[in-house]
Amino acid sequence: MNQRHQKLADQVLTAFRSELDETDQQRIGEARFQTLHGLICEALSDELELVSGRVEAVVKELRAEIDKPELEL
Repeated sequence: MNQRHQKLADQVLTAFRSELDETDQQRIGEARFQTLHGLICEALSDELELVSGRVEAVVKELRAEIDKPELEL
């Protein structure tokens, strides 16, 4: 997990907390908020891994096209 994921997860968690009144925040508890933060970070990391795999596949495909010799007619 990188710093950008941490920051995004912090922003989501802050936005979520702002939707709750103090009683609900206390009922949920800090431990559960931290669990939610970890789940958000994990989801961001999983999505980044998926996207990077797709980008890698496209790069391989493009390189294969570049390496093909052209037929002169």
